[in-house]
Amino acid sequence: MWRDNFDGDVSIKLYDGNKLIQNISSRTASDGVYEWTPRISVKEGYFVRISSWKDRNIFGQLQL
Repeated sequence: MWRDNFDGDVSIKLYDGNKLIQNISSRTASDGVYEWTPRISVKEGYFVRISSWKDRNIFGQLQL
C-alpha cells in the first residue's frame, strides 16, 4: 500500500541499488494498492520504486 499524488497510472519495480531485480508491474492504477508475490527472496537493502507512468523521473521509493 502507498499514498501518492500522481495523476494517472504508475509502474512498480524492485531494485538492488541501481540494478533492476524485478518489474513488478509495468502499468497499474495509482490507487495505493497492489498485491504482489515475489519470485525471489527479497533481501535487506532492496527497495521498491513507484514511478509515474507518464514521467519516470517522478517517483517514490521504499527500502525493504
